Amino acid sequence: MKEQIISEDVRNSLRKAFKQLGGTVAIEVYTQTGINDLFNDTTVSFMKALPELTDKIKVGFFSLKDEQAKRRGVKRSPTILIGPDKYNIRYTGSPAGEEAASFILAVIMASTGKTYLSGDSRKRLERLKEKRHVRVFVSPTCPYCPQQVIYAVSAAVEKNEFISVEVIEIYENPDLAEKYGAMSVPTTYIGENLLSAGLQPEDPFIESIVEGKPVEFVMPIGREEMRDYDIVVVGGGPAGLTAAIYGERSGLKCIVLEKANVGGQISITPVVENYPGFVQIAGKTLVDMMAKQTLEYSALLQGVGVNDLKKKNGKLEISTGRGTYNAKAVIIATGAYNRKLNTPGEDKLAGRGVSYCATCDGYLFKDGKNVLVVGGGNSALTDALYLDSLGAHVTIVHRRDAFRAEERLQQSVFQRNVPVEWDSVIEEITGDKRVEKVSVKNTKTGKKKTLAAQGVFIAIGYEPNNGIAKKLGLEMDEEGYIKVDSQMRTSMPFVYAAGDITGGIKQIVTAVSQGAAAALTVFEDISNPYWKKSL
Repeated sequence: MKEQIISEDVRNSLRKAFKQLGGTVAIEVYTQTGINDLFNDTTVSFMKALPELTDKIKVGFFSLKDEQAKRRGVKRSPTILIGPDKYNIRYTGSPAGEEAASFILAVIMASTGKTYLSGDSRKRLERLKEKRHVRVFVSPTCPYCPQQVIYAVSAAVEKNEFISVEVIEIYENPDLAEKYGAMSVPTTYIGENLLSAGLQPEDPFIESIVEGKPVEFVMPIGREEMRDYDIVVVGGGPAGLTAAIYGERSGLKCIVLEKANVGGQISITPVVENYPGFVQIAGKTLVDMMAKQTLEYSALLQGVGVNDLKKKNGKLEISTGRGTYNAKAVIIATGAYNRKLNTPGEDKLAGRGVSYCATCDGYLFKDGKNVLVVGGGNSALTDALYLDSLGAHVTIVHRRDAFRAEERLQQSVFQRNVPVEWDSVIEEITGDKRVEKVSVKNTKTGKKKTLAAQGVFIAIGYEPNNGIAKKLGLEMDEEGYIKVDSQMRTSMPFVYAAGDITGGIKQIVTAVSQGAAAALTVFEDISNPYWKKSL
């Protein structure tokens, strides 16, 4: 029933959000019977519900056969246009799942004309004098996609005379995903040129639109603007967010700088079952709760990476694409990134069937596609179970003769009869434009076999994100993790580390405890530096 497409709790939240609306915003919905009917029905029901919540949203419904569709250049079902007489903002596919949030924000931006870009980004866009068509490929389960869409839509609202945006759902539009090689999301194109595979921070993303080509490093506008904090936390995962909460509650002025997506690895974890207080909770939901609490205390900037960090005039100077920050102390909570197999074909087919994020990319492989999951730990088995629940045909490839994951995860895998290639490694991943075959070798027998597969999900552990530690010359262990004492101090005074970047047990509970400990240690050291006590 259409009344049930949006729950009453969500309706109340939307009513509150729609109080921000300024002028009336028109939405045009285009569908065609026989093309993506399930998604058409969902889209129509969702769009019909919006005018019930505010009189400032007007929705029109059209067929692809109507003259209006021809006039607007709409050829796919479903398609949604937002404020089409003023803006060029198009959703090709249903804005379901994670993308519903970006759609609502797009409607609000089209109504108010106000965007979510920084002052620096708006200044950069002033240089744009040529037309740009931005395509962002997304999926309903991708937690990174909405942020990239918000950047793109914001740019289209700021420079509506030059920038058009199309948000393309890959499962409903597999031919476009195939044409542009968008087997991993978010993938962004400017015209026919690849801009980025994965979430790109705001500053280089906007600069890339202006330049019409990929830009990775951006100098800040107005570098002379210095910002002073007691603690700058680098990294917005559970350790970093917790550190900011405890720092502010100790009376220290804090800011969290997160280059990519707030929440880190948790945001792409389908289900968390071992965090105290929650028998079962979606990783993204847990992250949202943490971030909301953090924002009650601390500043939190997403899409802001650290370019340099050094000591200057007795303080720590942190240079970013958004400006320079001074701090009495820095807590490094940069976590870790996915380890690669370093096998032939892996890099070539990355984003074309090779993936390190089942939550982001798994949706494309539902309904019976063959996928391999490589690994035997918690992450690998969690990914395998998630992909299996989507309807993919999953095979696990593990180099040992037993899993290392929690017993409960192992039991779930065995109960679902997920096939396992034991004592096996991936020798090569092959395919022309996408993954087609995978060569697997049994390390005990030496026997090789070739498996047909459309996707390979790699979950074999992590590498420390230690670029900042290297710049500072901090002591690290042989694997590259930052060495800390029992109170999270590093080898440099007033520099601390917490979370996965310190190695050891990589769990949410250990990350938050280390974040809290680091912040409390900062408070103690600022009040009474431990290295001066013995003098």
